[in-house]
Amino acid sequence: MNKTNTAHKLIVGLFLAAFCLPVAVFSAEAEGYENEENRMEDHFSIDYKEVDRVEVLTTFLERYNSPLIDEVEAFIRVADENDLDYRLLPAISCIESTCGRFLIPGTYNAWGWGIYGNNVIGFSSWEEGIETVGEGIAENYVKRGLDTPEKMAPVYTPPNSAHWRNSVRHFMRQMDEIALSI
Repeated sequence: MNKTNTAHKLIVGLFLAAFCLPVAVFSAEAEGYENEENRMEDHFSIDYKEVDRVEVLTTFLERYNSPLIDEVEAFIRVADENDLDYRLLPAISCIESTCGRFLIPGTYNAWGWGIYGNNVIGFSSWEEGIETVGEGIAENYVKRGLDTPEKMAPVYTPPNSAHWRNSVRHFMRQMDEIALSI
């Protein structure tokens, strides 16, 4: 292995340790979870038909200064077309790329979709990324019965599925809290 690859892996490792690990620890501890069972299906009783989803996602993405803010309607359209929870793709973007703020430049891939080893998938726009990932999750996960973050996590991110699952749920709960406040 050459020095450049080693340095790159070290930088990525330090980034993950500094920014990603604290999110998982914060999300589990801040929510007062004592064990995994209490985290699994945590959700509020919200009638999502009555929720102003545009306002919820706009408020949520503004909170994180996300470059995805202009894609709120695309998130909702793609969720509806693919029978997905409208909170799922924005939540995944937050764990995979800090809500679209930190990603491989020029890829518009805020979801870590198809990124492993030296393989990198890029999209031509945020909307193409939302559409491709939404369709991919519907086809490769939901249609196979993997329709919650808990069921998706071992397949989506096998090396650290508990961290991913807890973090996605953390961001989805934040959207629920916004929905309850408006």
